[in-house]
Amino acid sequence: MKSRLVILLSLFFQVSVAQFTNTDVVAKIKTETVDGVISVISTVTNTTEVYKSLRYSVTAFKTDANNLVTKNDQEDRFTLEANESKELSRGIVNITQNDKLVVLLLIYEEDKIIGKDRIGFNEEAHQKTEKIEDESSDDGIVLKGIVVEETKTKPGRDFYEFFYTTYTLAQINGNKVVGVFEKLSFGRSTIIQVKIEDNVIHEFLGKPDLEYLEQMSKIAIRKVYKYFKDLKKQKNDIFQY
Repeated sequence: MKSRLVILLSLFFQVSVAQFTNTDVVAKIKTETVDGVISVISTVTNTTEVYKSLRYSVTAFKTDANNLVTKNDQEDRFTLEANESKELSRGIVNITQNDKLVVLLLIYEEDKIIGKDRIGFNEEAHQKTEKIEDESSDDGIVLKGIVVEETKTKPGRDFYEFFYTTYTLAQINGNKVVGVFEKLSFGRSTIIQVKIEDNVIHEFLGKPDLEYLEQMSKIAIRKVYKYFKDLKKQKNDIFQY
């Protein structure tokens, strides 16, 4: 009974945190069509009376007819005055009718996601394993299978490439955002972390050794897979109860 209570309280906490997304800071992706060319515009609005120093990440996931996925990232820091709206980025959509494109906008305050939005093109043609849905979201935002990156060194970026490639090929498609982060440690060393929400799933000392980084990515993938598996089991236990 005690374990079930802990699970229920944990789920309640996760839902409560989710409710703060797009509240103080609202992320929005818009489109404009001029002469048949579609522009995708990422915007943000500060709904508070407080000055904000934030970071944004725009990621485009393109899936072709052979289900090969390519990813492009753009991120930067920015500031918002009270009640200010701002355009963060603008890009041109260039896809065929057989391609699927998903654009995800995330707004961070420190390491927490406080705003999010996404837009998709040609998703109907890829609805089998590519259907993305965040079951815990209450705002209709879909985030399944998303991995974000904040690394500082080449070993950090190399690890991210190993991790992201394996995560995609394994089709884990977790329904929460997975983050690869790197923070400074003693001297010139860094600590690389794989996190889901505020939970550190795996962390290790960054080293310029590709074999070591590949091994760390395999360990991290196993732990991430187990995390999502346990999370699904917890939800099933709650519904049965």
